[in-house]
Amino acid sequence: IITVIQTLIKLYYFKMDKICLTNCSVHSGENVTLQCINVLRKHGQVGWFKQVNSTEPLCITSMWSSLPAVHHQNGFQVKHMKMFMTNGTIFLKITEVDVTDSGLYFCGMSENYFIFTNATVLKVQKIKYNSILYQPSLRICIISVADPQMRILVLLSITRTGVLLCCLTIFIIIYLIRK
Repeated sequence: IITVIQTLIKLYYFKMDKICLTNCSVHSGENVTLQCINVLRKHGQVGWFKQVNSTEPLCITSMWSSLPAVHHQNGFQVKHMKMFMTNGTIFLKITEVDVTDSGLYFCGMSENYFIFTNATVLKVQKIKYNSILYQPSLRICIISVADPQMRILVLLSITRTGVLLCCLTIFIIIYLIRK
C-alpha cells in the first residue's frame, strides 16, 4: 500500500512538459521544453534565442558546451527559462508559459563561426474562463471554464486530488492501527 501511495503522490506532483520541435501551440500556465541537436564537433558556445514579429533576435541563455554554468541574457529569468544539455541535445525549459512567451525560438552554436539550427514557433493562448465565483465562508473557488477540454482537465485534476486524499487517509489509518 505504501508503494501505491508513493506512486500516486509522484503522479500528482509530476506535471508533464510539452516537448516542441517545430510548431507548438499551448495554453498559458503550461510547461514547454524546446530542444535542438548539438552539431558542434568540439566544445563551443551554445545558446537559445527568441524573435518576435521580425524584431531583432534576443539571446535568452548561453553556455559553453563543456561547462554546466548557464548565463541568462536580456532580462530573461532563470526561474522562468532554464537551459540544459543532455547527451548532445540542448534544451530550453519554459515554466508556466504566458502569452508574452509567444515567438520564434531557435538554437545557435559557435565553434569557428555561428550555426543556427532548428527553429520553433511557440504560440501561447490565454485560457478563457466564463466566470470565477469565490465564496469566502466555504473557502472554495468555483471556476466555470469555457473550453470543453479545459473543463475535462479541471475535473480530472479535482478527481486526482480526491483520490490522493482518500489514499492518504487510508494510509494514515493503517499506520495508526499497526502502531
